[in-house]
Order: sequence, then structure tokens, then C-alpha cells
Amino acid sequence: MARGEKERVEITTDERRRHQKTVLLASTMLACMVGFAPGIASAQAQTVAGATETISFQIPAQPLSAAINAFIRQSGWQISYSPVLAAGKTSTAVSGSMKPTAALQQIVNGTGITVRISGAGSAALVGPQGADAGLAAAEGSTVLDPITVVGDNNGANSFVSSNSTGALKTNTPLIETPQSVSVIGRKQMEAQNAQSVSEVLRYVPGVAIETYGPDPKGYDWIMMRGFNAQATSSYLDGLRQVSSSYSFFRTDPYALDSVEVLRGPSSSLYGQSDAGGIVNKTSRKPTADTVRQIEMQYGSHDRKQVAFDLGGAVNQEESVLYRIIGVARNANTQFEYSNGADIGDDRLMIQPAVTWKPDEDTTLTVTGQALKDKSGGTIMLFTPTNILLGDPNFNQSTQEQQSIGYEFEHRFDDTWTFRQNARYGHVDFTLDNLFLSGLSASGLNRVARHFDESFDTFSIDNQAQAEFETGALSHQALFGLDYSWSDADVRRFQGAAPSQNPYAPVYGVTVPTPTTPMISYAERYSQTGIYAQDQIKFGNGFVATLGGRYDWLSLDTHNRLTGADTDINIGNFSGRAGLSYVTSFGLAPYVSYSQSFVPNSGVDEDGNTFDPSKGRQWEAGLKYQPEGFDGLFTIAYFDIKKTNVLNYLANGFAVATGEIASRGLELEGKVSLGGGWDFVGSYTYTDAEITRDATGNVGKHPMLVPEQQASAWLNYTFEAGLLEGASLGAGVRYVGKVYGNNANTFSVPSRTLVDLGASYRINEHAKVSLNATNLFDKKYFSTCEASYSCYQGDRRTVIGKLTVDF
Repeated sequence: MARGEKERVEITTDERRRHQKTVLLASTMLACMVGFAPGIASAQAQTVAGATETISFQIPAQPLSAAINAFIRQSGWQISYSPVLAAGKTSTAVSGSMKPTAALQQIVNGTGITVRISGAGSAALVGPQGADAGLAAAEGSTVLDPITVVGDNNGANSFVSSNSTGALKTNTPLIETPQSVSVIGRKQMEAQNAQSVSEVLRYVPGVAIETYGPDPKGYDWIMMRGFNAQATSSYLDGLRQVSSSYSFFRTDPYALDSVEVLRGPSSSLYGQSDAGGIVNKTSRKPTADTVRQIEMQYGSHDRKQVAFDLGGAVNQEESVLYRIIGVARNANTQFEYSNGADIGDDRLMIQPAVTWKPDEDTTLTVTGQALKDKSGGTIMLFTPTNILLGDPNFNQSTQEQQSIGYEFEHRFDDTWTFRQNARYGHVDFTLDNLFLSGLSASGLNRVARHFDESFDTFSIDNQAQAEFETGALSHQALFGLDYSWSDADVRRFQGAAPSQNPYAPVYGVTVPTPTTPMISYAERYSQTGIYAQDQIKFGNGFVATLGGRYDWLSLDTHNRLTGADTDINIGNFSGRAGLSYVTSFGLAPYVSYSQSFVPNSGVDEDGNTFDPSKGRQWEAGLKYQPEGFDGLFTIAYFDIKKTNVLNYLANGFAVATGEIASRGLELEGKVSLGGGWDFVGSYTYTDAEITRDATGNVGKHPMLVPEQQASAWLNYTFEAGLLEGASLGAGVRYVGKVYGNNANTFSVPSRTLVDLGASYRINEHAKVSLNATNLFDKKYFSTCEASYSCYQGDRRTVIGKLTVDF
């Protein structure tokens, strides 16, 4: 069959009807949205968006400026006021669940100041003499321009993020979320100069990354709380980036505003996902503020990269906004063939977006992306002599991906808000690799393999959010229906390849293109889920979170080589329950229970499909968000059990009889002290154990899971003096010993790595920076599959950067 040609998977009449009903339901909701959009656009605003959301406030009486800053952190609002207006005034204490407008009014009670709502989530503080100007001045003083203070929800201006949209699919303060969540914002990403999503996660507790060392193919190898999260953890703007075989969507960190790490089972909101958690990436969106930025990088391994970020308002009313982000990279990796040939790591990416805001209650953002990666394929070493097993004339990897999607939101009234997010994506992926097939007198026997895959996917998530009260209970209820679909075409070929002398390797040889089919199948996946969640606030500080979801999942595979069809159909319920208590002084203990599930593909030796693998978790923790400075501290204990884990027998078939238990402790602290200091630190202890196994590994430690990890990054920015505009940062990362297999016969020792970062703002338009990772160039292996097959870790990398804003 010609490359790219599709075969349809045959399904039963019942399956076809169910699939058609699902598509019809999602399409109907989309049609309804499109149908009433013109009416929405012309409707008068019922209320100011963001002004009616109930939030739990804990703000003691204090100087008014400090109270306003606390209000901003807890609500995410923008407040404009004159410094003279707040001078010498003391606020009124605020404690309990209420709307931000009521809380802000209570803060200024008795000060003579009036609150004027100026937009969605924004207000001005007005004095008695400044009713028209929105300003006040003390008698005899000069009226100053207002200062607008912006609540930092996503870490744009601070290492500390106060809110998360991914944890509960609502904009919820982290201190009220009964789950261990980390949010990494732009300020931290830029200070550490993260070059991939994996690098963004280097200082996050509970997450082990780079388990197979540097991978120019662009995969994010992620272990979370002892479980492999690579295939199921990836989310972008709340929608899962569905994958199949070797086809994974890739994300460039330059296009991101923040990355949210949700640790522990999250299927009650997101459906199919493994027990360790998920990673939700948030894209940079169009903004009314003008953005004009060019970024140029040069560094180790001939890395040359240019990126740009352009955006702003199209019209004077700021109802149409745009943003265009692009990245072009030409680079090599730390690996090089002995004949001098490099292994490349090149990228081209363009991401345009347009936002339409016809009124204060309605927003529609349409985003597209095109990305092309070209690299030298998989890095494989013959460890005894440290030579590369591939050949520069053959090894390569190419991925081309495109996507288009939208995010729609409309607030109907004080109670109801509707959101709909959708995205379609396509991937073409090819990979040529040489693999070790054995040892002989002629040297290393190799086999050539060619992978050729294409992949289409569509996801849509419909959400209805209601905010209301029943007696003494304040509710934020969420009701949702989502649907995901994918169609994959996977072909792999195998052929002969020249052997290699491990002591005197010869590169640049001719390798015939493999033509013998090794794997060839078409795969269709669909998942439909309905979910509900209620965040209930009561008793002056208690927050209960209850949620449940039911999924219908099908995975149909047609094997072209054997003609066999495999149909997996799953119905599964996942739940979550949590309780937090937020004290008046910023301390919040919590406890929660949550569930997860992930399908097991393939069949047993009798041709039967497997039940899904399921996870359940108990988590208890304590969060502390102190008053007086910007910080968030979290300690969490978790206990996870995952059942129906596949064990592969000697005959090549699998049985779903395995079980893994993972218990541990996570500590994280994030602080922006003011005066230029920023700090993030973490510690993770993971006691993971194989508790059931059909291959004799009971009591062993799961592969690729370090028992202990720790990290810390301290950053200081000079705000005055000769070095004003300079910033210095340093970080230390410790990763404990890991095993390369579940039998624990191969392991690599622990490692400690040091990173540095420095930047200097030349003027308001230009900034230069220099970052070094693995500063002392420590040589280590990230894992070993056998005594002769290990994966080298990241060596020292130094990258200089010039950022110009104009």
C-alpha cells in the first residue's frame, strides 16, 4: 500500500451507531454555540466577568497597601490607585467566602475610599476628590498617576503562582485545591532558560525526567510519582494531546505562558490518564498590551535559534486581538560520530492566534500551529566502547505537525458560564534507526528499521459552570462533556544492515532502505466522557471538592499483516473527593481520594483483550500561603496503588496481573520575597514497589523511578546601584539511583548537577542572558537497559541569549 494511504477499521453496527451518536452530540453542541453566537455578540452585558465569582478570602487588618496586595494575590484582579490615596490608612479584615467586589469594598470600609469596577476583574480605588479621575490626593500634595497592580496568577512576574486553571478546570486558588499542584510560569522558565517541556520540569517535585537522556526526537520522557506518564500526561490548554505509537505532539516552551503539574490520579476530570498525574501546558494568548519581541540564542553544540513574539490590539476598541509566535532553530546535539558527522536537532514553528471580544462577557480565541522537527534520530550507545550504533547516512527523524483550535467562553449571568474548547491536529512522523541485534566475530550485528506513521486527532470539551448559594453553602459547580477521537496509520519495516567494529567503527556506509514489513496496522481511538464537580465552601474556611466522571472508550486495531481485528471497549467511572480548611493566617490542611484508569492494549495468548489498569490514591497535605510576602509552601503524603499492570511472559504474551504500590512524601516551597529575591525548592521521597508480578519481580523497585530527589534554585535581581538590571541565579539538582529494569539487575548511581543563570537588562528594550546547565560537566548515565546498553545524561550546555523588545 502506498505511503499515506488510509485503511478504515471495520466496526460493528452497534459500534458505528454509538460512534455516530457521540459525534452527533458533540456536533450539536458546537452548532448551538455557533447559532447563538451572533445573539451573544449583540446582547448587553449582564455583569462584569469575574466580579461574581465567589472566593475564599483571608486578609487580616493591616496597612491598606498591603491589604490590597493580598487581595490581588487571592483574587487575581487588577487594581488601580494612587499611592497617596492609601498612605496612612488601615484596612478592615476580610475572612470567608464572598464575591471579590464585596471583599474589596469591605477592605476599604472606613477609609473614605470608593471602589469603582472598571472591567472584567479590574477596579479603581477612588477618593472623595477624584470621582471623575479615579484618583485622590492628600490635601496640598500633587496628584500622581495611578499605579496598576496585577495579580500574578501564572508566574509572569513572580516565581509564585497563586491560582491554577487545570487542577479543577476552574480558576481556583492553589491553597484551596485538595491536590499537590505545581505551576511554573514565564519568569522561572526564562530565569532557567528551559529549552523543552522536560527542562521546565527539572525543579518540580514528584517528577522524574530525561530518563533516557537527551532525545533529539523531542519526546518528553516523564515519570510521575513512580508511574510512566509519557503517553497519557500531555495536555495543552486543557485538552489532551492524544498520541499513538511513536507519534506525539511536541510543544515549544517559547510558546507557553505556564506549565501546570497535577500530581496524582486526575481521571475524574480528564478521563484516561495514568496514576502519576498530568501536565497541562498553557499557551501564550493574544493580549491588548502591545508585544514586540525578538529573541536570539547561540550556544553549545552550534545551537542557533531565533524566536519572535508579536501581538496586540487590531482596533481601537480592543475587541480584536492577535498574537504570532515563531521559532527557527538550527542545532546539533552533544553526540558526534567518530568521522565528525553531527546529530542534528532542528526546528521550525509558527503559531498565530486571534481573539474576538464582542463584549465583556464573551471571548473567542482561535489558534493554529505548524511545526517541523528534523533530527538525527534515536541516540544509542554501545557502552563498553562508547560508540554510536547508528550511521549518519541512515539515522534520521522527521516530524511535521499542524493543529487548529479555539477556546470560547460566554458568561450568561451571575450564575452561569459556558466554555467550549476544541482542537484538531495532524502528525506525520518518520524514523530511521540502526539497532543492535547481536554480537559476533565480525563485531556488532545491526538491523535497519524504518518507521512511517501518520496520525489525525480531534478533541472537544464543553463546560457549564454555575456559581450559587444554598443556605450557608457556597457552590462552584462544573458540568462537562468531552470527546476525543484519533485515527492512526502505523508502518514499520526491517532490513539488513552492515555490522560494525566496536573498536574501529566505520561511518558513512550505505544502508539499504528496509522493505520487509515488521508492523503494519490502522488504529482508531475514541473517548467520550461526562463529568460533574462541585466546590463547596462552608463553615468559614472549609472547602469540599466532590467530582465524578464516566467514560466510554474504544480502541479498534486492524493488523494488516495478519488480518486480525482487536476491539477494546471500556466503560469506567472515576471519582474524587477532597476537603480543605483554609485558616485566617494562610495555613490549609487537606485530604483527598482520587482515581485513574488507562486502557491496556493488545491481547493475551487466548486472543482476549485486557481490562484497564486502574489507580487509586489517598493524599494528605498542608499548604501555607503567608501574609506579608509572596510565597506558597506545600507538603504532601501520597499512597497510590495501581492494578491490572501488564506483565510480559517468556512466550511473548502478556497477562494483566501486576500491581504497583507507590507511597511517598513531597515538599515544595516557592518564594518571591521582594527586594529581588526568588526561590524554589523541592524534595521527593518515593517508596515504589512491585507488589504483584507474574515474572518474579515482587518486592522489586519499578524501573526508572528514583527513591529520592531534591532541587533548589535561588535567584537575585539587583533593583538599585551599579548592578541595577542584573540578575543572578544558581540551582542544584539531585536524582537518586534508578534501576534500568523491573528485575533490578541494572542500575545507575545517583547524580548531583549544578545550573547557573545570569542576565543583564541593558535598557528598557534589550536584555542579555547566559545560562549553563550541568555546569561542571558531570558525566553520568540516566539509565541502563543492559551492561552494554546505557543512555548518557545531559552534558554541560551553555547558551547565550539576546532579547529585544521594541
